Amino acid sequence: MAPRNRNLILGSGLVLVVCLAAIVYVVPRSDVLTESLPGRISDRDFWTLVSDFSENGGFFRSDNFVSNETTFQYVIPDLKERTKPGGVYLGVGPDQNFTYIAAIRPKVAFTVDIRKQNMLEHLMYKALFELSEDRAQFLSRLFSRRVPAGAGDKSTAELLGAFNAAESDPALQTQNLKAIVERLRDYHGFSLTA
Repeated sequence: MAPRNRNLILGSGLVLVVCLAAIVYVVPRSDVLTESLPGRISDRDFWTLVSDFSENGGFFRSDNFVSNETTFQYVIPDLKERTKPGGVYLGVGPDQNFTYIAAIRPKVAFTVDIRKQNMLEHLMYKALFELSEDRAQFLSRLFSRRVPAGAGDKSTAELLGAFNAAESDPALQTQNLKAIVERLRDYHGFSLTA
């Protein structure tokens, strides 16, 4: 090999090593990033994010508010293998995100969507999660049905079956809607608009 070619190769290799070392030095490690995440976002900061990033509602050809297709869940084992709990989750759209969030357990999760109605639905879930002490209370509030007897000891499928068999209660629906609005508007200080 000619000395000129060898010097070019050695020089290129040295530049590559220096660049890689600089990248390793400059790019923060994921564990350092995770440690710097806040434990929670204040209501004011949260609502500022929502308000600043949200657009007015509009027309969409389809309303895809609720979506938890089982075919999308095949990625969960791979996600759990590739991610450590305590990071940040960023998702788009409907309820499928809750399944992913429960599986990978991030410290902070953001879901975004162009449809304002999805944002309002997720705010409803936020209130329901906060107002409910357990799964049965959450489902009771969500479906406006009284908690069936022995609900705490049931599997998820049995619990959903018990709520499916229960009668809806219009008075409970009114009470639940009022509690949701009060939680979001009065407790958190969110200005709700349609």
